[in-house]
Amino acid sequence: MATPYPPLIMVLALTAAALMGADGGRGQDAWQTMTGSEQSFTVDFPAAPDHAATLLKTGAGVPYTMHQYLVDEGERAYVVQTAAYPAEVDLATPRANLKGGLDNAAKSMQGGRWTSIDWLTYEGHPAVNAIGVRDGKAIRSFSVLNGRRIVTLTYAGPMGSAQSPDADRFIGSLRLDPTP
Repeated sequence: MATPYPPLIMVLALTAAALMGADGGRGQDAWQTMTGSEQSFTVDFPAAPDHAATLLKTGAGVPYTMHQYLVDEGERAYVVQTAAYPAEVDLATPRANLKGGLDNAAKSMQGGRWTSIDWLTYEGHPAVNAIGVRDGKAIRSFSVLNGRRIVTLTYAGPMGSAQSPDADRFIGSLRLDPTP
């Protein structure tokens, strides 16, 4: 059985890197809806995101692609990562899969843990919303499993901003394709 944790770990590392190299804001007036890979979801970003695709492998060596969309606004970063897991990845217990990703990501959080974790159902699918602190930045991570596809939205910004209007707008804008 392969464990599907790499996207959540990578998003936190890439978000931190984006914040360290930030060169200024892009403005908040240009929010736009972006359609994700394979038309599997839509989400609103405050500007056009940069896209990267990374080839990953399961524990058994089966390749799959993780797509990342990133908007870096200086003090704030908005990141979406998504991947469709190969059939060999055991997703029979979605909450356990999501928890494994959160537990691994918590290792890089202040105090080695998330400040809060809320389990929920989003558009009929298992999901988790977590808030924490990393490198003096507020981090909010929202992950949902839609069939074999994981979609993780991560917001990083100034302390106290994890539940700001912009973070809420970003996270709340996610719409999943009902046929994963």
